[in-house]
Amino acid sequence: MSDCLHCDIHDLLEPELVREGADLGMIAAKVTEVLADLVVMAGPEDRAALLADVIANLGHIVLEKSEQPQGAGSGEAKPRRH
Repeated sequence: MSDCLHCDIHDLLEPELVREGADLGMIAAKVTEVLADLVVMAGPEDRAALLADVIANLGHIVLEKSEQPQGAGSGEAKPRRH
C-alpha cells in the first residue's frame, strides 16, 4: 500500500478494468457498494449530508475529467495518478 488511497484503489481495480470484456457496470456497482458502506458507517444524523457530498463530488469529478484531453477519441478515461 502507498501513501495515496486514490492510487491504491486504482491499483486494485486496474486488473479488472483492463480485462477484455470488462463489465464496467458491474465494477461500478461494486465501487458504489463500498461507498454505500462508508455512508452507513456515518452516524444516522450525518448520512444524508455525507451521501450528498459523495454525489456532488462524483458529479464534479466526472465533469472535470471529461473536460481533460484523453487521447484521440479513444473513449477510454485514463485515471490520473498522483
